[in-house]
Amino acid sequence: MSDVRIQWLRTAATSLRTALTAAALTLLLGFGAASVLSAPQPPAAQVDLSAEDEPTSRLMERHQCSTTGFEPGVIPATAIIRDQAGRTRLVSFEQGWAVFNDERPGELVAVCLGRPRAGGR
Repeated sequence: MSDVRIQWLRTAATSLRTALTAAALTLLLGFGAASVLSAPQPPAAQVDLSAEDEPTSRLMERHQCSTTGFEPGVIPATAIIRDQAGRTRLVSFEQGWAVFNDERPGELVAVCLGRPRAGGR
């Protein structure tokens, strides 16, 4: 075989090997990205509030409170906060929101719908 033909075969083989390597790496990255994108995502972060004592638990029951919030579009009427002395108090939702946003001292314990109305309405 002539030197030109051998050189051409080497160039073709090198080009083919380079193209196959690039294609394999592209597929590998594509499959990796697809698996990351299709993996189940954790739910949106929920604030895990805490109610530790019996009086707070009764207060939460009376005022239909939740430590994880309500469905989208449901706006709580009140909130339970724990002040710096460790006492829990029922406050307006606006005051609870200010505590949650660190605009007021304390800790948000729960958000509440308020007392059920007489007659179940």
